[in-house]
Amino acid sequence: MLDLLNTVFKYKEKRSPDKLGLYPEAIHTRAMPERRYLWSSRLLVIFAALSICLNIMLVSGIYIMLPQRSSSPLLFRHDRTFSQFSLLERQERPVAAIDLLTEAFIEEFILLRQVITSDYDELLTRWGVGSRLYWTSSPQVYQNFVSNDLNNNINQFKMRGLVRLAEVEWIRPMSRGFWQVQFITMDYYPEETVPIVNVWRAYIRALMAPIPYENRSLREQNPFGFLVTNFSMSYVGTPDDPESYLNTAQDVRFEQYAY
Repeated sequence: MLDLLNTVFKYKEKRSPDKLGLYPEAIHTRAMPERRYLWSSRLLVIFAALSICLNIMLVSGIYIMLPQRSSSPLLFRHDRTFSQFSLLERQERPVAAIDLLTEAFIEEFILLRQVITSDYDELLTRWGVGSRLYWTSSPQVYQNFVSNDLNNNINQFKMRGLVRLAEVEWIRPMSRGFWQVQFITMDYYPEETVPIVNVWRAYIRALMAPIPYENRSLREQNPFGFLVTNFSMSYVGTPDDPESYLNTAQDVRFEQYAY
């Protein structure tokens, strides 16, 4: 191997001590093609070595990028609620266990607040102090619920014979500890043959926190310390005619043209 390199790059034949004069190099014409062949072979060896190195680099680059060459279809759906196209979520995706637990607690929290049965004694017990709803709500959230829903609406519910069922459509995390929930309420009245269906959207801030129970038996109401610190709700519309900002903008535009 060293002799080959010495022959190619060190011009071994020029270091010969023999002094042959001008005859072999300048007069004997048959010596010139051999010298050209020798230089040509050297250039070809150098070119072949560079070509092999370049090909190795190209093959290595292709081998590295080959796993990245893939295609996957993206499926979109038209979300009439938000008036936009949204990407369909995969059937299976990695989710943290704490998020799954929080989603389950949020769904239960919504149902505890929204479901109204014909047994109003059970309703008062479910919404009363010491209930599961009480221990999963912060003092401010529970006080707002008692002032707005429990004291003002419970008598109206009883007078009209309202029975309400609720169903959570989806729960989405907006940021850490902030969740968006869309659910449907179905109101049944004695004088109505079909239920009144409405779509609502709730915004919830929730966390897992230690709750100061008076005794250990109360810890069964909320063993994981799930606590809703902020709750707000807005009306979305009906399943057939949801309210969105585009519909509102169109209505306002039509009213302006009407005037």
